[in-house]
Amino acid sequence: MKKNALYIQSGGPTSVINTSAYGVIAECRKYREKIGKLYAASHGIVGVMAGKLYDCSGWQEEQLELLKKTPSMVFGSCRYEVREDTECDYEKILETLKRFGIYYIFINGGNGSALAGKRLYQYLKRKQYDFRLIVIPKTVDNDIAEIDHAPGFPSAAKHVVETIAELVHDMHTYDTDLIMVSEVMGRNTGFLAAASMAACETGYGPDLIYVPEVIFDPDKFVEDVRGVLEKKGKCFAVVPEGVKTSDGKYLFEATSINLEEENPSKNMGGITPYLNGLLRRHFSCKIRCIDLGLMQRCAIHDASFVDQKEAEDLGRKAVCMAVEGHTGEMVTLRRKSDYPYETEMVGIDLAEVAGKERSLDLAYVTEEQNFVRREYLNYILPLIGELPRYADLEKIPAIPEGKEEK
Repeated sequence: MKKNALYIQSGGPTSVINTSAYGVIAECRKYREKIGKLYAASHGIVGVMAGKLYDCSGWQEEQLELLKKTPSMVFGSCRYEVREDTECDYEKILETLKRFGIYYIFINGGNGSALAGKRLYQYLKRKQYDFRLIVIPKTVDNDIAEIDHAPGFPSAAKHVVETIAELVHDMHTYDTDLIMVSEVMGRNTGFLAAASMAACETGYGPDLIYVPEVIFDPDKFVEDVRGVLEKKGKCFAVVPEGVKTSDGKYLFEATSINLEEENPSKNMGGITPYLNGLLRRHFSCKIRCIDLGLMQRCAIHDASFVDQKEAEDLGRKAVCMAVEGHTGEMVTLRRKSDYPYETEMVGIDLAEVAGKERSLDLAYVTEEQNFVRREYLNYILPLIGELPRYADLEKIPAIPEGKEEK
């Protein structure tokens, strides 16, 4: 007897999460003898609780192919955390699963989604509900444990690298002193900020890079900038949104209007005004502080080819695993080789992933803690692919006619 399936998008968007959705939908159609209808939740788990699902069976192939080119999250998401102090939320979820005859459950999300998937798995087992649950990873922060890199991160990294290379070009337009600072995403991990170092491979990269794994000292930051400015006349720094000062506070809390929030990490970002004010107190030259914003996580126009392929493959693999009888697992990537780039997809128990957060290896950070070592390139370059090439003209000063040297 055919059993129905449910796909849930969870957490924040990435440029390739819809590609994972395509992988799930396409693979479910290959198993028509085992999988009946595939449903997609409207706005994540809150849609499941409310019984608001989309029937995926009637969509034409042409529209499904466009999913791979569609930014953000086509089915919507939420930031709701299922309550653990009562079973009322879980009872609503279970009611929906029963009402729609759902057996296969696919949750596409990051750290919080892995933990939510583990808890749902445990609840459904206690209730002796017959099901198969697989988590498909995604996040731009790249902070999921037990995976070489999460889908969404390579595309975000590519966007950051190319944008910063372009901004550094812009910085050299005028022959005047200039400081540029770019705020990038990264709640507690510096993978994305570190990726900006790859822009140096184009000949135009940042001078300073900071990561949340290292305490951010505003005074040292000012002196780092001063040192570069005195040497080059210009300075470009990359600072992630999640850096903290020595008192353990996020830098954005200095300017946040929500200082009384119990959990300030829910209101991440916004360090650009603070950095702008800090630099203006110490420098008289022109200062440009730029927040790369949401485009880092939803820009599909410059998505990584590797990221798109892996996002689809992981969606397909999740369906295959569920049909084969796997449950309570996340499908993960293990790197076998940098050059040539090669990975394998395997299932891993959610208990090994849920509630854990991966950090950037500090071996990648320079001794001065304001840049990233070249060794990081072996990790990041295979993920973002070929970098753009820019003109590197030999600019020879012109000599007026009749004044040539003899």
